Amino acid sequence: MLRARLIQSAIVLILGPTLLYALYLLLIAPAQYHSEGTFAVRGAQAGVGDALSALGIVSPTSNSADAKVVENYIRSDAMVVALRERYGFNEAYDKFSLDPTARLAPTASLRSAKQFWRRKVEVVSDPATSGATVHVAAYTAEDAQRLTQGVLQLSEELVNSLPRRALDDLIAASDREILAKRQVYETARDALTAYQGRQFSGVGAGTPAQQAISLVGNIETQLAQKRADLATARQTFQPGAPQLTGMEREILALEAERDRAVSRAMTAPGERAASTEIEAQSLLLDYQTAQQHYQSAVMAADQARRQQVIDRKYVISYVPPQRAQSSDWWPRLANILAVLIGASLLWGIGALVYSIIRDHVE
Repeated sequence: MLRARLIQSAIVLILGPTLLYALYLLLIAPAQYHSEGTFAVRGAQAGVGDALSALGIVSPTSNSADAKVVENYIRSDAMVVALRERYGFNEAYDKFSLDPTARLAPTASLRSAKQFWRRKVEVVSDPATSGATVHVAAYTAEDAQRLTQGVLQLSEELVNSLPRRALDDLIAASDREILAKRQVYETARDALTAYQGRQFSGVGAGTPAQQAISLVGNIETQLAQKRADLATARQTFQPGAPQLTGMEREILALEAERDRAVSRAMTAPGERAASTEIEAQSLLLDYQTAQQHYQSAVMAADQARRQQVIDRKYVISYVPPQRAQSSDWWPRLANILAVLIGASLLWGIGALVYSIIRDHVE
C-alpha cells in the first residue's frame, strides 16, 4: 500500500512538472537568439594611476561612474523609447507565439515595454575595465544583432552628451568674453588713433601697428604648435575621432583671430603726433592694457576648447555584436533535466519526512 502511494506520488510530483515544463519549451515557448557586445567608457585623456591602482585595487573614476550611468540607461524607459523610434523594437517582439508572455504588442504602454525589455536584456559590468557586456535576446538573429548595435550606439550618444552642455556653456562664455575684450581693445585703439591724428606726440605712430603685429605673432606661434600636435594625432587616431575634431576646431578659431588681428594691423593709425606726452602715454597704456586683456581672453577660450577635448568621453565597443548562428532551442532543453532533478529531490525529502512521521505515529 505504501509502495503504491510512493509510486503514485513520484509520478505526480516528479514526472508531472517535468513533462509540463518540457511541453512548454517544445511546443509553446519560442526559441530565442542571443547577441552580445562588450564596451568600455574611455576619455580622450587617460587618467594617471594612483596608489590604489599600484596595489592592484581599482579606484572609482569618472569613467567607471559613466559606465554605471550607461548600465542604468540601458534598462531605462529612455532606451526603450529610442529603440522603438530608431531600431525596430516593436517589430522585433511583435511576433506570433502561443506563449502570451513572449509577445509585446506595438501599442503596449511604456511601463509594460520596459518590464518586457528588462527580461530580454542583461548587462554584466566589469569594474576593472570600466565597461560592461550587453546580452540581448530576440526571436530572430537579425533582430538580436540590430538591437544590440542600437544599444551600443545609443549608449555612446549618451556618454558624448554628458559633458557637452557644461562645456558648451563654458565655450560660449569664453566667446562672449572675447567679444567684450575686443570691443574695449578696439575702442582704446581708435582713441589712440584719433589722438595721434590730431596731435604730435612722443608716442610713435607705428606703436599700434607694432602691437597688432605682436598679437599676430603670438597667435601664429600657437597655430604652429597646434598644427604640429594635429599632425602627430593623425598618426594615432582614426579620421573623425573626437580628438582630431576638437583640435581642428581650435585651429580654425585661432586662424579666425589671426585674420582679425592682421586686419587691425593693416588699419593702424598714420603718422601724426600728439601735443602732450602725458595724455598720449595714458592713451597708449589704455591701448596696451586692453590688448593684453583681449589676448588673455583668446587664450582662455583656447583652453576651454582644449578642455572640451580632454573631457570628451566615448564608448569603445571592443567586442562588436555578432549575428547568432543558432537559437537557444537545444541548450535550453538541459533545463528539463534540471527540473527533473529538482523535483526528484523535493519528492525524496517529502517521502523521507512522511516515512519518519508515519513511523513515529505507529
